[in-house]
Amino acid sequence: MSFQLIQLEKNQVNVTCPYCQQDVLDWSQEQYIQPCAHTLFIAMDLGFEYISDAYEATMQRTVDEIHAHDDDSINIWHEISQSTFPDYVIYQADLGVEGMYRYIGLTAKAID
Repeated sequence: MSFQLIQLEKNQVNVTCPYCQQDVLDWSQEQYIQPCAHTLFIAMDLGFEYISDAYEATMQRTVDEIHAHDDDSINIWHEISQSTFPDYVIYQADLGVEGMYRYIGLTAKAID
């Protein structure tokens, strides 16, 4: 496993990149998803909201394959935990619905 999981206590707080200090999840914005150069993905148990090409290339299946074939039994945690991307952090926040989470993957090295 090449990631560190950090569980966030509150589900409606902004999430700030620890590397560049940009809010990658900013609830004060209409477009609250604000990925920075360190953002690998932003996903919920329901599907991906954002994914970088560099991260998707390290997954066992593409996002299109996941969404096309797993509508009823999608398991985003399984998909992201199988990635071979080296050394990154995943923030996990409760969505307020039992058993549902948002995941935000960040890496120290900025990606293009």
